[in-house]
Amino acid sequence: MPMVQTAIEAVRRWPGAVPLEAVFWTVALGAAASIDPQAPGGINLCLIERLGLPCLGDGLGTAIAHLVRGDWAASWNAHPLAGPVVGVLGTRVVTLCRRSSTRPSR
Repeated sequence: MPMVQTAIEAVRRWPGAVPLEAVFWTVALGAAASIDPQAPGGINLCLIERLGLPCLGDGLGTAIAHLVRGDWAASWNAHPLAGPVVGVLGTRVVTLCRRSSTRPSR
C-alpha cells in the first residue's frame, strides 16, 4: 500500500513540477508541427492580420510543419526563421524543465 500512496503523491506533484510556460510552448510547437502544410485554407489566429496589418509571423506554422517533415526548402520559403524559432523555443522548454527539476521540493 505505501507504494500506491507514493505513486499517488507523485501524480499530485506532477502538475506543479512542469512549468506552465514549458507546457504552453510544447503544445504550441506540437500544434504547429501537426498541421498539414499542403492543406488549402485553414484557420488564421493572427490578431495583427485581422486588423489589416502585415504580420511578421505569417507562414511560421506552415514553415514549422514543413521543417518537421524534413522539407527544408519549403520551410525556408514559407518563413526563413522557422528553424531558429524551433531551436529557441526547444531550448527554452528544456531550460525551464531543468530549472524546475533542480528546485528544492516544498
